[in-house]
Amino acid sequence: MHTFQDLYKRIVLSSKTKQTDDVLDRLNYDPFHLECVLKPGMNAQSWETYNPSCLQTNVNFMDCFYKHVKTDEQGQRLPVFVEEKCHNCLDPKLIQKLLLSEDIMKVMDAIHKKDKPVYVLIAPAFLSQFDVVTDGQLRSAFKQIGFEGVVEVSLFADILTLKEALDFDREIQNEKDYILTSCCCPMWIQMIRKLKPDLMIHVPKSVSPMIATGRVIKKIVPNAFTVFVGPCLAKKAEAKEEDIKDAIDVVLTFKEVKDLFETARIDASNLKTDVREHSSAAGRIYAISSGVSQAVDLTLKRLRPNKKIQVKSVYASGVPEMKNLLANLTNGSLQANFIEGMGCRGGCVGGPRALIDKDQAKIKVEEYAKKSLYKTPLDNPYVIEMLQRLHFTSVEELLQDKEIFTREF
Repeated sequence: MHTFQDLYKRIVLSSKTKQTDDVLDRLNYDPFHLECVLKPGMNAQSWETYNPSCLQTNVNFMDCFYKHVKTDEQGQRLPVFVEEKCHNCLDPKLIQKLLLSEDIMKVMDAIHKKDKPVYVLIAPAFLSQFDVVTDGQLRSAFKQIGFEGVVEVSLFADILTLKEALDFDREIQNEKDYILTSCCCPMWIQMIRKLKPDLMIHVPKSVSPMIATGRVIKKIVPNAFTVFVGPCLAKKAEAKEEDIKDAIDVVLTFKEVKDLFETARIDASNLKTDVREHSSAAGRIYAISSGVSQAVDLTLKRLRPNKKIQVKSVYASGVPEMKNLLANLTNGSLQANFIEGMGCRGGCVGGPRALIDKDQAKIKVEEYAKKSLYKTPLDNPYVIEMLQRLHFTSVEELLQDKEIFTREF
């Protein structure tokens, strides 16, 4: 197996950049950051009850929860409390709310059974959604619930940015060529399929970052149970599409996760931070409108600095804007070669199950992007490490991939 340093130089230098050996000393690369993907099984922190009148102290949340649930003759699960002071332990109304959610209970059952490692795949729009000071505290909160791995989907947005930059480089050879993206929004893809199916030939055959993350985790950990968490309801339908249903077991919204945290009495702001560096600035801005365009533009300039035809993008967010964009494309009034659509106003940060205002969320996402140590996927050693684990030896091989990052529309 190639060392990280050898592979980094092979991949980056093969992309016609001016990297030198000393770049490795400035990357602050720490393999520990990918252990949540590559080495599952880290012991989750035990859940502690915060009310001293609870019947048991330091009890695991899942064990406590299931002691307060019974199944009736019709097979319906109901909250049950034997002693009055149990009400000070878990709130029966909150338990009932969880029981009414089929998706939450699928996740709860998977964690409680303990026969599979259960992963959270957190969407790029997660910043400041859960009243936490740092993203590392959110990771700790998920671990307290019982998840064994917490992976930022933006790491795989990085990889798909590379793929789309390569697609652009291959497909855009003159001023009349164009690409329809983004791969991350199922509403945009469905709108093209329904209203302008003849334009699907211009859509790169890429899976969404959600699907890519789930597929990679299941490839590395074949028995993994994958849970995508984000602000989008359309992701629940996307995860069930026939050709990509192998990747994600359950989709939870930010609102559903908030209900789970509230029932477990987890105050993430009081937890220790568990920081992992996964993604570049390019992958982190996928959550906002025009983010994919910016990411691909930055990466293409890094990947092919001498390419004459550069990214000339136009984007729309929200259904009315997307319909207008497609109409303008059809009548020939668009002067662009990279056309991006997102179903929610402002991008994923404006999703229907987001917990904070989209403008505030956009600011937080942009701040998080600026904090990244790496500007593009090509600068991100965790992308290179992941490609190595998936047996890629150059970024160009992403165009030959038929298994993980590609789908047939």
